[in-house]
Amino acid sequence: MRKRLISALAIALILTVAGCGGNSSKEASTKNDKGEAKQVFHVAIGSELPTADVSLAMDNVSVEAMSQFMEGLYEFDVNGDVQPALAAEIAKPSKDGLVYTIKLKEDGKWSNGDNVTAKDFVYSWQRTVDPATAAEQSYYFEGIKNYEAIAKGELPPTELGIKAVNDYELELTLEHPIPYINSLIAIPAFFPMNQKFVEEQGDKFGTSSETTLSNGPFTLEDWNGTSMSWKYVKNDQYREKDEVDLDEVQMQVIKETSSGINLFKDGQLDDLVISGEFVAHEQDNEALQIREMPGTYYISYNTKKEILSNLKAREAISLVIDSDQIAKNVLNDGSKKATGFVPFGFTNADNGEDFAEDAGELTKTDVKKAKALWAEAKEELGIDGGDITILASDIDSSKKVSEYLQGVISENLDGLTVKVNAVPFKNRLERSRSGDFDIVLGGWTPVYADPIDFLNLFKSSNSNNFGKWSDPEYDKLLKEASEDYALDNQKRWDSMLKAQELLFTEHPVTPLYQISEVHLVNPKVKGLELGPLGSPYYKKVSITE
Repeated sequence: MRKRLISALAIALILTVAGCGGNSSKEASTKNDKGEAKQVFHVAIGSELPTADVSLAMDNVSVEAMSQFMEGLYEFDVNGDVQPALAAEIAKPSKDGLVYTIKLKEDGKWSNGDNVTAKDFVYSWQRTVDPATAAEQSYYFEGIKNYEAIAKGELPPTELGIKAVNDYELELTLEHPIPYINSLIAIPAFFPMNQKFVEEQGDKFGTSSETTLSNGPFTLEDWNGTSMSWKYVKNDQYREKDEVDLDEVQMQVIKETSSGINLFKDGQLDDLVISGEFVAHEQDNEALQIREMPGTYYISYNTKKEILSNLKAREAISLVIDSDQIAKNVLNDGSKKATGFVPFGFTNADNGEDFAEDAGELTKTDVKKAKALWAEAKEELGIDGGDITILASDIDSSKKVSEYLQGVISENLDGLTVKVNAVPFKNRLERSRSGDFDIVLGGWTPVYADPIDFLNLFKSSNSNNFGKWSDPEYDKLLKEASEDYALDNQKRWDSMLKAQELLFTEHPVTPLYQISEVHLVNPKVKGLELGPLGSPYYKKVSITE
């Protein structure tokens, strides 16, 4: 049975703010093709766009971009519930819970004028699970018929449990019931691709706006793969184009919050995420809005590195970190203390209890114990000390957290020298994937409404398990939650609780805080909905005079 987000998070923010803020967008005085004032929405984003390839879009920046210029079967509404997008309706399972027949709307179009058909979904899904594609998000297809054999190279991708019955009807077959399947296939990993276009572009597909094809409300423009700015332009082929008010969305990478605030107040930005002391400075600004998210920011340890292969060393580092201090003093942006790896926001369908509350307070700070453990770790490793480097993105919040970690670790663990390497977001992703790090800072917001979305990150075979930690008991517990107890909600719940407890016994990860986003939004912006799942859909936004 599907978990539901707690009501505090399920009530999304509809940002129709009034008060302080910038003037209307500079292009508002220009005209569109209809002779009307051009609707342009200016958005600041913290990092460059890594990819526009559906199969490879794993990070938050790419996922948010996909949500603007692509469209899938389903999408998330303001409450985090699934609703039809290209699907004609929400599909119901067969009696055994294994087969879904999904009917498509017949008015879907690619930006080149081609029809969007069932074959586009079949091709996309098969391409993503193909080992040759090396898609990190292929694990989302676990539980779909034949996925495991395909991932191992034992069957071709064409044997995946998805087929086009006709141009506008899909048949999805599962290995076992998946309680959250409809929520899962709403994410960009399950969006369609136009086979002819993709194969024409070859290795260049999704590396620039010219090699990207859209089927959503906007097209991607002015992006060369490394651009610090790009835009989404209204797609005249989109099936609901008459319901899209914006003519353009201008995206600009802003890594320094102070620069972003200046641009916002000068009327050059309409939406800006701020953090740290800037939140306190803007407390009286009515444009300030807080989005509470069921997400966790954390550090992962590379367990293949000598020092961090030692459990006592990892636990010692974990015990000198104070999550409450990070949230309140380092960030001061509405973020909250992390009590576990799975954040608050997921409730048990049987009794309404929150997973994080059920789990209890698992994060601990105990400097005295940390020092003793570190002394034992050094003895076991045969060292007097050592060097480790924290890999982080080069945005304000990440740099602040990194500096805090550098301080508390080096000050409390004698002989351990800590360096910080802050790099562009795309570089951080590449180095994480290749295992080129000691400790890496990362964050995770829910892809679908189930705690296992977080817990899967440390499964032995998961492509996002960058630290290569592996534990047979942990994998067994996740198998129980995913397969063995798929239709027994309470047993699933108990297995997931035990799995999280194991994370705090073996310490492959240390949660740092539960994420919140603080926005400054131009009061002339209407309809910007920030729900607990998915990305905001700019197709709903308009700008008033």
